[in-house]
Amino acid sequence: MRNDTAIWSAPRNDSQLPCSSSVAISAAPALRQVLLSGPKVRAQMNLQVVEWPDIISTERYALSIRRDRIMLVNGPEMIDGWDDELNQAISDVSDAYRVFDISSESLLEFLRRGAEIDLSLPSASVSRLWFGISVLLYRINENTARVHVPSAQADALLNAISAVIG
Repeated sequence: MRNDTAIWSAPRNDSQLPCSSSVAISAAPALRQVLLSGPKVRAQMNLQVVEWPDIISTERYALSIRRDRIMLVNGPEMIDGWDDELNQAISDVSDAYRVFDISSESLLEFLRRGAEIDLSLPSASVSRLWFGISVLLYRINENTARVHVPSAQADALLNAISAVIG
């Protein structure tokens, strides 16, 4: 079998996350992530629905992705598949996304290095292209953002962040 270790770098683990004197990145605590898709998915939600630039206020919340799609974070246990009663699809995607917390005294300035982001321009969605990668991006507090990135693209995002923070 061919050995490509000299061509491809090993995936980063959580102890190898980029950081600088002004930006700290850490793996978020383990989160259950469930996608819900359906025509009335937002109306049926009894958790806080997070849009941009909302700050989450609970440990259980729903991320607004599109008008017909949300991601439950630490929501109730649900069975994957189609729910006839609620008329929605349910997909556990906990293993499909890596989640990072990004802290900085100049958080908004740092986030703007990878995307056009403005607190004065609200959006009904937390979905963003950040450093050219499709992510879910929202705020935990004034100085910390949380980003959900597809696992297959996590290293590319971390490499882009490393290049920016030096």
